[in-house]
Amino acid sequence: MVKYTFKCQDVGMDCGFAIENAGSEEELLEMLKVHAKSSHGVTSIPPDLLNKIKQNIKKSGKYYFACSSVGMNCGFEIAGASSEQELLEELSIHAKMSHNLISIPQDTLNKIKQNIKVM
Repeated sequence: MVKYTFKCQDVGMDCGFAIENAGSEEELLEMLKVHAKSSHGVTSIPPDLLNKIKQNIKKSGKYYFACSSVGMNCGFEIAGASSEQELLEELSIHAKMSHNLISIPQDTLNKIKQNIKVM
């Protein structure tokens, strides 16, 4: 199950507040609104700050990817990677060894990132 974490420090706030292991992004944002109001006097989070917050929400869980999700017919899957970075490093090895790719083209990498699942 995916868990969501956020720290005020990640968006430049001088604040030690953190939310860990929220069950959804929506749950995390609702809790953050309460904190913003009670600790920072913010009654409405401006859209630019909200975007920055969303960009800094971290997901934890097990990462999964299948080559078939981007049109490759090789049957390769990665299940249980502990981070997106680990998954991409393992996938890079597979791309070199099985598909003779020196590096994954940026458009394919973007498509891969869109198809990574966190469980």
